[in-house]
Amino acid sequence: MSDRVTGHVKWYNQGQGYGYITGDDGRESRVAQAALEDGTFLTEGLRVTYVVVGDDGDDLRAEHVRIVD
Repeated sequence: MSDRVTGHVKWYNQGQGYGYITGDDGRESRVAQAALEDGTFLTEGLRVTYVVVGDDGDDLRAEHVRIVD
C-alpha cells in the first residue's frame, strides 16, 4: 500500500457520492463514497488523510479516506 497523504476536501456532493480532495502536495484526487472509511461524512474544507491510487496524470483517486483528528 502507498503512503498516506494529508489534504482537504475541495468539494464533495453527498447526493452523487463523489468529489475531490486537494493534497498538501497540490495534487487533486477524485474521491468516491466507497473510498470513505467508517461511514465518514465529507464536507468542504475538512482535513483528511488518504492513499493516492493511479498515475501522475488526471486519473488520481483517493482511497482509504479518514478524517484527521
